[in-house]
Amino acid sequence: MLPTLAQVLDQRLSTEGSGRLGRTRFAELVARLLAGGVLWRDWSRSEAALYDDAGECEELLREWFGAVGFYLAHDADARIFRLHPPGERAEVDGDADVGRQLRARLSRDFVAAVIALRFLYTEALTGRRALLDERLPISLEELSQAVVSLLGHQLPTSATDRLGLLRELRRHRVIQYEGDDASSMEMGLAVLRPVMSFVSDEALDDALRVAGLRHPPAPAAEDAAA
Repeated sequence: MLPTLAQVLDQRLSTEGSGRLGRTRFAELVARLLAGGVLWRDWSRSEAALYDDAGECEELLREWFGAVGFYLAHDADARIFRLHPPGERAEVDGDADVGRQLRARLSRDFVAAVIALRFLYTEALTGRRALLDERLPISLEELSQAVVSLLGHQLPTSATDRLGLLRELRRHRVIQYEGDDASSMEMGLAVLRPVMSFVSDEALDDALRVAGLRHPPAPAAEDAAA
């Protein structure tokens, strides 16, 4: 008699990592990734525990999701897992093509915002902006200006719609913010390290090319003189 799927799962879990994870915890990891699509170790204490356990059974999770067409990506440097739904994976040197992901099932507002956030974080890495514990503090107004200057796109005019966009960006672990008042453009945001793996260099260049900006805008005169 062939073993049941539950029996196969129990057997595999006993050999994954330290062998301490059971079927209940594995099911919790699967449900969490399906619900949120992301696990970032630096997000919270509970998410750190989930991330560590996912690392214990990474190969099994990847096989489990792969069997139904999902792709589980792991950026070990940023310590983040992302789950890509069927149809969002393309092979580029063995990695998921994030550019394709950005073009699938995401609003134009989200795509424009996350590309602008990636550009701003890259500026910080090159010394043009200051990072604080790998987080880039900006205002909602700075994000809006970057979206306009880079892509000729406007953020939603409604505070409710802007807050919805910010919540979606937070869900993908690319920003963090406090409070729910998106009516003020002075609202403070923090751009997070995972934006670098969420938007690849190729995806950023692609977006700027489509927008007619083959290269990022030149520094302002006062910046160049500094």
